[in-house]
Amino acid sequence: MIKPLPPASDLAHTVYTQLREAVIGGQLAPGLRLGQEELAARFGISRQPVLQALAHLERDGLAIRADGRGTLQVAPLDPQLVAEFYQLRAEVDALAARLAARRVAAGAAPPLPAALVERGLAALRRGHMQALIAADTRLHHAIYDASGNRLLASVMQPQWGHLERVMCAVSEPASARAGLWDEHMAIVAAINAGDDERAAALSREHAERAAAGLIPRLRDTPRA
Repeated sequence: MIKPLPPASDLAHTVYTQLREAVIGGQLAPGLRLGQEELAARFGISRQPVLQALAHLERDGLAIRADGRGTLQVAPLDPQLVAEFYQLRAEVDALAARLAARRVAAGAAPPLPAALVERGLAALRRGHMQALIAADTRLHHAIYDASGNRLLASVMQPQWGHLERVMCAVSEPASARAGLWDEHMAIVAAINAGDDERAAALSREHAERAAAGLIPRLRDTPRA
């Protein structure tokens, strides 16, 4: 999981990326202490890049202060925070899909490629959870990009870490995961058809349905 890094690397960014992936994937469990000295020793580097990486992790909400001395620990998976994320996501995704459909209809943006859905369906067939999560994230960010609103992706980027953590931590029935990709196909089809109102409605419903399936399971997950 954590490997020594070559001196030429952008160390702080590389450390942050590895720690973020480990938190999201559950290899670094909620509540685990993130000691600067220990992490620096494990990475084989000085403390400064680790300090910068941990500060970035805290800004993302993936690490929190554990005590009065400023020690960080992996943030808990907070069902209320996840519910709030989905409330935000439902509205942002609806806006992004509406704008994307209008831009496709006007010829200002190309239709969304079929590969966005095909990657997810391939991961679903293989039962490859990490690839499935990556495909899900890639599809929604492609819609943000297609919207033409440059703020949407930057606003949502740090929030997706919380969603990805939930998707890794919560076991969903295969039928539920397949249903979400049926919804993805319908959203992409509406955007590519230039049907802005349908695209927006489907996107909002998609986020609300995902929340309804994930959040109760998250509340029942031990040590969330």
